[in-house]
Amino acid sequence: MEINLKTERVYSIRELNSEIRGILNREFPEFVWVHGEIQDYDKNKHKQNIYFKLCEKHPEVNEIIAQVSAVIFENRKPIITKILKQAENQLELKDDLEVKLLCKIDFFSKSGKLILIVEEIDPVYTLGRLAQTRQRIIEELKIKGLLDKNKKLMLAAVPLNIGLITSYNSAAYNDFLDELKRSGFGFKIYFFNSSMQGKNVEPDVCRALEIFDRIQFLDLVVITRGGGSTADLSWFDNKIIAQTIANFRLPVLTGIGHEINRTITDLVAHTYAKTPTAIAQFIVERVKNFIDTLNEEADSIIRQVDKILTKEKQRIENIARIFDSETHKFLRIHHEEIASLIKEIKISPINLMHNLKSDLQSKLKEVSTYTQYYLLNAKRKIENIKNEIKIDRFRKNFSEITKILYEIWQNLKITTNRIIKDNLKNIIHLEEKIKLLDPMNTVKRGFSITQSKQGKIIRSVNDVKKDKIMITIVSDGKIESKTTDIERSKNAQGRIKIQ
Repeated sequence: MEINLKTERVYSIRELNSEIRGILNREFPEFVWVHGEIQDYDKNKHKQNIYFKLCEKHPEVNEIIAQVSAVIFENRKPIITKILKQAENQLELKDDLEVKLLCKIDFFSKSGKLILIVEEIDPVYTLGRLAQTRQRIIEELKIKGLLDKNKKLMLAAVPLNIGLITSYNSAAYNDFLDELKRSGFGFKIYFFNSSMQGKNVEPDVCRALEIFDRIQFLDLVVITRGGGSTADLSWFDNKIIAQTIANFRLPVLTGIGHEINRTITDLVAHTYAKTPTAIAQFIVERVKNFIDTLNEEADSIIRQVDKILTKEKQRIENIARIFDSETHKFLRIHHEEIASLIKEIKISPINLMHNLKSDLQSKLKEVSTYTQYYLLNAKRKIENIKNEIKIDRFRKNFSEITKILYEIWQNLKITTNRIIKDNLKNIIHLEEKIKLLDPMNTVKRGFSITQSKQGKIIRSVNDVKKDKIMITIVSDGKIESKTTDIERSKNAQGRIKIQ
């Protein structure tokens, strides 16, 4: 085989790179606008000259299909920074941010590397792209019904167990905890140390929510950071984070940025606030409102119970006075009846004692029935009071009130029993006196009682007429006789002859 070698010029590497550089300078003599997504910027942003990559990604999958090296030299950094600071919401360059840059295309002969030298930036383009991406995510969440899903969850009345997602020892971390501590309430915090900007925001936040989902006694979760620029906050314009919050089983509260910079994370959250301090104050205020309401209800119940107890106390005292008056009246009446019976006995002593005993038993039964009726009414009233003020969360207060009412009822019962016992003793004492005065006791000692057939006691010969029937009562029976003669004597003693 024969090979024909051409005799054209042979380039050295340096010469070749110089030729390429010259061609590029002739083809692109002016600055050009280039748009793409920033990569590898964060790790170099503190260097004098910031080298990074500008990438183009596939529109449907998250893959880089083209990239070029870029640099911001030290002398252009203040100019670009000033442009970003003057822009709406004060943008900052960062990884994954889509930008539009005015660049000079250059080719380094020594390294054989194409590079874009950044001269200016168009912040309006970046804000527009951020807004477009944000709006697309919001519309997608609306279609899936996720935008308001977490808001429909019931927020605990006393949220003391809180899951906190933020960066450890950051201003947000300290501001949030300090506000809770100042409240004096017994908050219990479960903390997850998460990145609040950069590529790790999404995996960290989602991982934290996954862990908190396993803690059954949590009341809510808080995601908070110390605000920042639109670019900083854009990490929370994240579809995956939004979906995770929307489907979370507990209310998620956020304090991520300022009022004008509401992120998508704020939009899907149950409740959001401007700052970490503001979201902490919201939680503290909720607990305080519950305690204030509890105290107001407790005061209302105490006032109601005091009113009922005062009324019941007055009613019981009135009943006690009536009961005492009726008891004394009862004893007085029957004492008079007993005295009258002793004075003028018109029936046989045996029947008298039987009737008296029966009457006493009837009256005691009446007193006992009246007392039981009163006690049952008092007990029923106490039960009604308990039912009127029965609320589960004040059960302890009601138990104490019930105890007081029960003690009142017991004291009344004891007092009533004592009155009954004292009066019963008096009745028994009177009964014993009656027994001592019972004529039958005299009869048993050898004496007798003589009375007319009509039952009138014969105390004098003047009470007897001739040929009248008399009945003589002795210890073991009765003797019926007829008067045959009446003899009166001067010493007021007389004799009656009978047959």
